[in-house]
Amino acid sequence: MGFEGEVVAGKIALCYFSGVKAFGILLLSMLLLFSCSVRSVTESRIAMDTLITVTVPENESEIADEIFSLIYRLDEELSSFNSESWIYRINENAGISPVSVPEDIYLLIKASIEMAYRTDGIFNPAIGPLSTLWAFGSENARVPSEEEIEAVLPLLDYRLVELSDEDSSVYLPLEGMALDLGGVGKGYASDRVRIMLDEKDSDGLVVNLGGNVLAYKSADGGRPWRIGIRNPEGNAETSVFTVEVENSTVITSGVYQRYIEEDGVRYHHILDYKTGYPFNSDIISATVISSSGTLGDMLSTTLLALGSERALEFAAEMGVRCILILSDGTIIDSDSPDSQIAVMEE
Repeated sequence: MGFEGEVVAGKIALCYFSGVKAFGILLLSMLLLFSCSVRSVTESRIAMDTLITVTVPENESEIADEIFSLIYRLDEELSSFNSESWIYRINENAGISPVSVPEDIYLLIKASIEMAYRTDGIFNPAIGPLSTLWAFGSENARVPSEEEIEAVLPLLDYRLVELSDEDSSVYLPLEGMALDLGGVGKGYASDRVRIMLDEKDSDGLVVNLGGNVLAYKSADGGRPWRIGIRNPEGNAETSVFTVEVENSTVITSGVYQRYIEEDGVRYHHILDYKTGYPFNSDIISATVISSSGTLGDMLSTTLLALGSERALEFAAEMGVRCILILSDGTIIDSDSPDSQIAVMEE
């Protein structure tokens, strides 16, 4: 029996061709993914603060190393914590001087700031000081005091960021301001991987950057890739909805991905720069299907924060398909004629 790969946003799972979900991916494992006649190699490594899994045809197995090498390099360039990264240098020079950066990094920052303007700061790359306070995903994660939050709010104003097209420079005018591109970095990495694969004229493959899935070209035999959207209230191997895509990114943001629980309250990682606390939304998972990983990454965060009514309007305005899972279990597909398509089972 052959296998068909179903990539679950957040983790990869395999399913039998009949659709019954099975095994989780193991590190450095080799799996039959495409069909009986095509073998594939699957490799997983840690980068960009997440588990990244690459599945490629066996006859192109060497491309996996090249993909990881590119992702490692981008991680070093975009990390807020690496003292050699461009983002770190910009942040260290806040209130001191502009920093000229490579054109590709500059254009990414510029696109992020433009999205901040378009969303009234719902997507905000200047969120760095607040992200540092909450420290989601680290051993220092905690709920900050109201005084701490109030102290950093003036530093989160994306409208203060100064960009110069002339010398590709970025300037944060207030000491203590800091960029954080965590909301767009993995999507941008998927775009850069796609460019590299195009240059090499590679065959179809899948790269899963911790919930940011690049489904490159098509699966074996010209079939579309089947991407499973994770059940936000279940384990990482179960999906509640599947989309079929070719040469697209499928990117999910969810309140289940990173959070802090304190005194019976769960605080998720998608923060409102106006209040300093997580957004209050009826959406618990937002998935965006787009040809651009950079756009999809920014929009998945934005749509979750907007809430379902405004999210559907904004997705239509931006020309992307979205799958929204609401806190009451409703699943909404923006491509469905009546939008609501299902309700998750208890």
